[in-house]
Amino acid sequence: MTDTDAAPGWPLAFFVAQPAYAPLLPLMQQFDRFPTHADWDALMPVPHTQSGIALRFVDPDTLSHYYEVEITRLGRVATRPNWHDTFNALVWHAFPQAKAALNALHLRQMAVPGGNGRGPVRDAATLFDECGLIVASSDPHLLTLQRDHQWATLFLDNRTAWGQSVEAISFGHANYEALLKPFRGLTGKSWQIAVTPDYFALPPAARIAYLDGRIAALIDAGELTTPRQLPPLPYLGIPGWWPQQDAAFYADTAYFRPRRS
Repeated sequence: MTDTDAAPGWPLAFFVAQPAYAPLLPLMQQFDRFPTHADWDALMPVPHTQSGIALRFVDPDTLSHYYEVEITRLGRVATRPNWHDTFNALVWHAFPQAKAALNALHLRQMAVPGGNGRGPVRDAATLFDECGLIVASSDPHLLTLQRDHQWATLFLDNRTAWGQSVEAISFGHANYEALLKPFRGLTGKSWQIAVTPDYFALPPAARIAYLDGRIAALIDAGELTTPRQLPPLPYLGIPGWWPQQDAAFYADTAYFRPRRS
């Protein structure tokens, strides 16, 4: 398949209007069309593996190893001209340290006897990579509300806290793809990060860089061990991520599900 086969358009105005895309927007604004492999080669700065190999985003038909192994050994990321892989490439540029840490984690687990299977560590890594969000907060109570599924209290009663003492940032590229045509039911798996209040005084790029390094360090330290440590987040409830966020919206228990006893 060539770079342009079935490539969709590039709806930059849509990305600008949807706050969920804010972490990727500085990168998206560098394109005036759906990116090709040549465009990825030109996008700076270039992300690297943990061993220092510069990454390229390439046609999957050119791979000679398993996906994760190809990245580690050759610095080549299989990238089809579709939304899923395009968002993956964008996240590699936005969160290069965390993405490299996930890749290294997969390789460490694969080196363990029987590690080629889908154990809890690799399952957690895949979930976070695909549908993860980072929930950063300087208020522990808000993190507790999320874990307890107190959705109306978290999103509606504490609406003014969003952007001031709590924020959610999409890491998973599948989330970004789903938000192209959002529907009630979209839910991700989140990594809660406690931050100090001065975190929210930082510019957006500095907050992203901080979370990137923090997540990478936690992964390298072996802190990602099971999907159970990633609480769910029905992310259309995040203020501004859905057009109608009134009390009736948050009362929909088919979407905003209570916590199981």
